[in-house]
Amino acid sequence: MCGRTACALEPDDICKSCSFKSKTTGKGRQQPVWRDPPGGQKYYPSYNVAPGSHTPVLISSQHYQGELDTITERVIQPMRWGLVPSWHKGDPTNVGYETNNCRAEGMLEKKTYKVPLEKGRRCVVLADGFYEWKRDQGKKQPYFIYSPQETWIKKENSDLEVKNESIDPDQNFNVKEVKHEEETEVTERKLLMMAGVFDVWHPPDNSAPVYSYSVITVESSPVMSWIHHRMPAILTNDAEIDEWINFAEVPLRGAVQNIRPTLSLQMHPVTTAMGNSRYKSPDCVQPVDLKKPKAPVNSLMKNWLSQPKKEQNDHGLSSPTKSQTKSNSSPMRPSPTKQSKSSNLMMNWLQKGNREPDEDNDSPAKKIKTCDD
Repeated sequence: MCGRTACALEPDDICKSCSFKSKTTGKGRQQPVWRDPPGGQKYYPSYNVAPGSHTPVLISSQHYQGELDTITERVIQPMRWGLVPSWHKGDPTNVGYETNNCRAEGMLEKKTYKVPLEKGRRCVVLADGFYEWKRDQGKKQPYFIYSPQETWIKKENSDLEVKNESIDPDQNFNVKEVKHEEETEVTERKLLMMAGVFDVWHPPDNSAPVYSYSVITVESSPVMSWIHHRMPAILTNDAEIDEWINFAEVPLRGAVQNIRPTLSLQMHPVTTAMGNSRYKSPDCVQPVDLKKPKAPVNSLMKNWLSQPKKEQNDHGLSSPTKSQTKSNSSPMRPSPTKQSKSSNLMMNWLQKGNREPDEDNDSPAKKIKTCDD
């Protein structure tokens, strides 16, 4: 599996898409609690997510040592993609080895993954889907791969009961439970549920811990093998999800039975522009016709994508330099001085978002190693 995913939903919609039947409350379906990661880190919806970003991860509330057990059974907390082992020394952003993906064949032997798995640190990585590149005669065509989308009958209605519990106000919890039930037809986005392993790294200065994860990968199933020989271990139903994250009741040796290839996938080719992690347009996930001639790339956009990568936040936006900050009279308002024609043309191009760049930008490995070979 290559290291690029998409997750463009807002937190409330992610929680809604991950509703589950509670085993303890007996009140129908329940939504997980959303918990922001410590240290001021944030999740930002994106159509093009690269390792190093914070993405939503589903775990058991029992990891919080009784803090949430009486409120909910499941928690969604964004974590950094790229596992930092708890025993790591030095800068957590410089692990020095590939941990974006964890091969299932060696996860119970390799210390990086064996130690957290034995501690019960099993998680489900949530995404709209992931990208993979098919190599053919020197060319690389990206595909977007996701769970089959369908309409289903869901027993619930819009009356939600918000539980007021005595909890730490700094944790910013948002707990909702379904109060009544009735059959309604819904077409909510079905997220891809990928099995993962996470760990918690504690800085020596006792500052906020770093939560991070790896996606577990397996040999590809026939539906996927024509694109790539590896794929994420996908959990296809709520029973499998419960067995994987419920470390207190399901031992590791039993839970790993759910780590296997799956046939339940859909896929389509997408623009090669998404090969650059800075390209965040919604057309990253839109199908393209491989038989249709490609439109010529805008030369300004091509030059911008090929420039050295500046320091960016999780939005993929560059941070302003000191000189830029000084030149603006207000940090929230651009200076009224005239802008270059290049900037105006660039903004017009980005706003259109419907032209497909050529294959010169199809280089996911230029910025970061992405493939679990």
